[in-house]
Amino acid sequence: MVYDLSVIGVVCIFSSFLIQNFSIENNELKAIYQKATVNILILLVVYLFIKPHHNIIRHTTLKGFSSIISANIIGSVGLFGITYILRNESFATDYLLPYPVITVNFFVTVFILFSSRLIIKSTYHFLFQKSESGQNTMIFGVGRMGMIAHNILERENLLSYHVVGFIPDNLNLRGKRINGIPVYSAGQAIDHVLAKKKVKEIIIAVGSWEIALERKQIFVNSCLEKGLRIKEINDVNSWIKGSLEKVKIQNIRIEDLLGREPISIDIQKISAELNGKRILVTGAAGSIGSEIVRKLLLFNPGIIIMVDQAESALYDLHNELLASFGNINVKVIVGNVSNENRMRKLFEIYEPEIIFHASAYKHVPLMEQHPYEAVKTNIGGTKIVADLAVEFKVKKFVMISTDKAVNPTNVMGASKRICEIYIQSLSQLPEMKTQFITTRFGNVLGSNGSVVPLFKSQIDRGGPVTITHKEISRYFMTIPEACQLVLEAGFMGNGSEIYVFDMGSPIKIYDLAEKMIYLSGYIPHKDIKIVEIGLRPGEKLFEELFSSKENCKPTHHEKINIGTVRKYSYYEANEQIKSMLENMETETDDRIVARMKVLVAEFISQNSVYEKLDIEIPAAGYKN
Repeated sequence: MVYDLSVIGVVCIFSSFLIQNFSIENNELKAIYQKATVNILILLVVYLFIKPHHNIIRHTTLKGFSSIISANIIGSVGLFGITYILRNESFATDYLLPYPVITVNFFVTVFILFSSRLIIKSTYHFLFQKSESGQNTMIFGVGRMGMIAHNILERENLLSYHVVGFIPDNLNLRGKRINGIPVYSAGQAIDHVLAKKKVKEIIIAVGSWEIALERKQIFVNSCLEKGLRIKEINDVNSWIKGSLEKVKIQNIRIEDLLGREPISIDIQKISAELNGKRILVTGAAGSIGSEIVRKLLLFNPGIIIMVDQAESALYDLHNELLASFGNINVKVIVGNVSNENRMRKLFEIYEPEIIFHASAYKHVPLMEQHPYEAVKTNIGGTKIVADLAVEFKVKKFVMISTDKAVNPTNVMGASKRICEIYIQSLSQLPEMKTQFITTRFGNVLGSNGSVVPLFKSQIDRGGPVTITHKEISRYFMTIPEACQLVLEAGFMGNGSEIYVFDMGSPIKIYDLAEKMIYLSGYIPHKDIKIVEIGLRPGEKLFEELFSSKENCKPTHHEKINIGTVRKYSYYEANEQIKSMLENMETETDDRIVARMKVLVAEFISQNSVYEKLDIEIPAAGYKN
């Protein structure tokens, strides 16, 4: 403030000299000094209210500069007013500034205060903010997040970044400059500028509202092909809304490259179906089950009964929901769906109206080693919950299935196909009141035990990243995307349908591994090796969403199709499943799997000890 007021006083004296062409008599100097003092005192009062001097100069922004203008405008208007009111008073003659002096004083003062702040700010950045170890970088995005990213990088010397260019999501900005930094098209940047400026890293700073996901994916893939490191600014909304997490530059997530545009669902219909309802979610602590619970809470259900045998995960989920949603009507039940007495008591107490059945063992290699557990939990648990749903007149039963149920080559996939068979055959019984719906989709990004968390942990340990086969490919979907479609499909049709989700194109796991290594800031095969370890027991090279004997037909939702699968007689399927469950306690693993193969004729084992059964069963004419 002392500096600003000193400038104001000196400029006031200078303006008085200027207006009089520097022809000042000695006897007039006292009056000029008195007028300058009045000017300083009035501006002092204004400064104490507006406080333009409180801004830290090295962080001064347009808003800070505007406070200087505001203070000087108010001060000048005050001087004009005082001069006008007291212009005819003889005692005030030596203290009032002429109008021309006030005008010149305003413009020169603002110019000097602006210029001096810019010089100080620029000098500070030049001396202290530009680390010699700083690396050249470019920012993809010139919208709100792009500007915030630039400001952060310019201010924070610990980040050691030097921005040499912007890449716009709006092609009309090519050739322009922003904050003095040139704007290049993506093609220019990748083909020429990056090498010329020695840029090794690009920072993505665009929000989902600013750019189509497909364009972002194309740009990132182009950068990865050039061996560039890609990072992004974490979601600006999280800290604008008060999150404790600081703004940070982080590695871009693989989910951003494999995901798709947000899915549109029928909110009104789903809300009408769920509002006030008693809803049971089995496998509630799992990746899919927990996300289904989170989605359901948005539709104001009457109560959600969360069932899972993983008590620690269930406890953590409950605490998370309380923190996120506050006072919610959620009941936590630790229990196993394969325990009929436990499930019956649950139905008697809570009388659920809608069931989302997500409980299942899903790891292919483990279930190949333990078919008893796959049959007991996946098949037995599903049968128990489905039969109770019929007995207690549940309105709707939605089962989560998997693409591994299609032409299964492993015990896990076959167990889920048998679940599909039972659910669909049960729904075809005459006068069936419960609507049974099956939803079938592929791998879920980030779910427990999926390939993405595995690769992340291997990369964090410095590798190697292990893949089972170089040609293996899988369909992928994000957890929120899968659960949105489950809710949408759950309230389509009249029951007995198997809904198959559009998973996009399959992705080679080898390519996925390379991208994840690049995105983590390493070079595949150099910094981190990719090792092929061979297919696991029961594992396919390629997953399918339909078997060769299945067709599909569209629904009103472009991402959901109905699979037209072979119909099974309830009485025949029920008899075989009952026999399997009743005898599994005394039978060998071979015998258990043999029963599964009889029920699911297309179940042909691959890379498994059970391949021998595919020859023995037809030869023996095995039926029961």
